[in-house]
Amino acid sequence: MQCDGCTRCFKQTPKPFPKQNSSSFRPILVQNKPKPYEYEYEDGSTTNGILARETFYLTSKNGGLAKIENIEFGCGLDNNLDALNWRNNKVAGIMGLGWEDTSFVKQLGPQIKGIFSYCLPVLTSKTPSTYLRFGNDIVHQENSKSTPIYMKHKDTSPYYVDLQGITVNRTRLNISPRVFDFKSNGNLGGCTIDSGTPFSRIVGPAFDILKTELEKYFSRFRNLKKIKGNLDLDLCYERSKPEKYNNLPEVTFHLRGADFVMKAEAVFQVVGRSITRLREYFCLAMVPHSTDSTIGSHQQTNHRLIHDTKNKKLIFYRVDCAKNP
Repeated sequence: MQCDGCTRCFKQTPKPFPKQNSSSFRPILVQNKPKPYEYEYEDGSTTNGILARETFYLTSKNGGLAKIENIEFGCGLDNNLDALNWRNNKVAGIMGLGWEDTSFVKQLGPQIKGIFSYCLPVLTSKTPSTYLRFGNDIVHQENSKSTPIYMKHKDTSPYYVDLQGITVNRTRLNISPRVFDFKSNGNLGGCTIDSGTPFSRIVGPAFDILKTELEKYFSRFRNLKKIKGNLDLDLCYERSKPEKYNNLPEVTFHLRGADFVMKAEAVFQVVGRSITRLREYFCLAMVPHSTDSTIGSHQQTNHRLIHDTKNKKLIFYRVDCAKNP
């Protein structure tokens, strides 16, 4: 969380956390000096500061406030986080929800049974707020599916899943499951699921096959024109008339024991007409990667994702997240 007194700060509304005004703020001391921290994220963003403890308040299911004392967090004083540096940014920091002992999930402990959940709606100008839910506040459904989640490196690992193949509509692509395996003694490869990665990254050989199959699919439509686009995505088409997500295929990621089926809104990014571009266009909202695969937040659209860290499984089901936040 960004704190006041930061020497390098990202834009934030309201202002950074006023630690000096908090009676419950307690720096963690080592030899009577605040304990420093430094962290680098996968995109190269960095944050440095001091470790501290504070009382957090969360809205409970009955509308009241749940008080959680002595939560350890990083009080950011040197923050190079370009992803948060935009006008009217209301994000105060990044919440750790991983396997680490200092993650918010682990610190909440038995209260939430090691379970957290979120549901990401389609992003529009009218997208409603959704909620990060914990423990008993999470709704399970009978039609839910589950797949194991793994830890690669003790304490610092993201959530790994076993991706075994890809299907476009009903066509299973000729991709060997080995393409998604760990490589180089486990230091490279594999597949993670990460809400902080916007567009999925698909390991190169698998992405090439997926792209070729989609090009074959779209070659049947006369109203499409292949273009470069403005999103730094590999496969984009301009349409002669607006159709939004109509006539776009669904894609399935085959995970161990469960199929993760993504409707068109979770597969493609549709860009409407504008002053600079008179026609609507769409792009495959996935990118190739040289070694690894990651299921990003765009692909998680309109799924309830439940991370059960105690039983090491990911539970999910399709739902309209705008109506079921």
